[in-house]
Amino acid sequence: MGLASQTWLEALVTALGITTAHGYANPEPCSGGCFAQDPALIQRASDGVYFRFNTDTYIDIYKSTGDLTGPWENVGNVLPNGSLIDIADGEGLWAPMVIEVDGTYILYYSVSSLGSQDSAIGYATSTTLEDGSWVDHGATGVASVSGSAYNAIDPTMILVDGTYYLSFGSYWDNIFLVAFDANAETVADLASAEQILYQPAGTHQVEASFPYYYDGFYWEFWSEGQANRYDTAMPAAGGEYKVRVCRSEAITGPYTDQNGTSCLEGGGNYVLESHDEVYGPGGQGIFDDPTYGLVLYYRYANTSVGYAVADYQWGWNVIDWVDGWPTV
Repeated sequence: MGLASQTWLEALVTALGITTAHGYANPEPCSGGCFAQDPALIQRASDGVYFRFNTDTYIDIYKSTGDLTGPWENVGNVLPNGSLIDIADGEGLWAPMVIEVDGTYILYYSVSSLGSQDSAIGYATSTTLEDGSWVDHGATGVASVSGSAYNAIDPTMILVDGTYYLSFGSYWDNIFLVAFDANAETVADLASAEQILYQPAGTHQVEASFPYYYDGFYWEFWSEGQANRYDTAMPAAGGEYKVRVCRSEAITGPYTDQNGTSCLEGGGNYVLESHDEVYGPGGQGIFDDPTYGLVLYYRYANTSVGYAVADYQWGWNVIDWVDGWPTV
């Protein structure tokens, strides 16, 4: 390719807002309230309004009557009085995830303190998703203490053949899967929880799992690496959050990556990493949007804005499938 052709191609890439670093696209635009931390996304069935929920003490509620780009408005909190779960030294409510079951919305959340296994997963319900409508029900029965194999945070839920499964965990022995009752409200038998993802290296920096069924496979997306404190304790290059994925023909596994490596042995494809002004993307989810199709949504530090948690931004991209595997 000649110099003139290269110049033309680079100009086109720039105009389209595409980055060539690692082959990753930049996040789509956002307007309004664009803060995001461990976002959860859902679209209200009655009118198509988008709701986005964030980690932020009492779980923020953001709302968009437009589309995923916004404008987003912060309209309140899910549990302004905190949780019924009483855990000493709790640092707020973490990592929400929301589903709809027979006209009722169920939001799962974590109660814990940073770096502790003194943790529990709770849930609240609403029929509208709006501020002031949420009723807290406290514990789901998924909890951990010091010495447990897992840390009971970062809940996500999937329905498989009439059974709800909770995917959860962070560090320690990483990600576990356990069946819930028919109403998706309480765990059926916590002792039956199975380990499905594990990074044996280092401090086992795997969390924020998100299961999704697509094209005949169960996919487990997760975040790996240092999640926060970029403004005070920047990790070595590549040590920050990134999004990885494995897949299985069964929800309970075994999960492997594109090379066939077990995801109990550190395997996993890379879906999204730091690039351009995007740093530490993670806390992700998958959403089937009526306009854009299947998208990956996440939070990230925009290097032109700042590295502190309060500066994290809402990001999303349409998923590309390359050789049957997801990337953006």
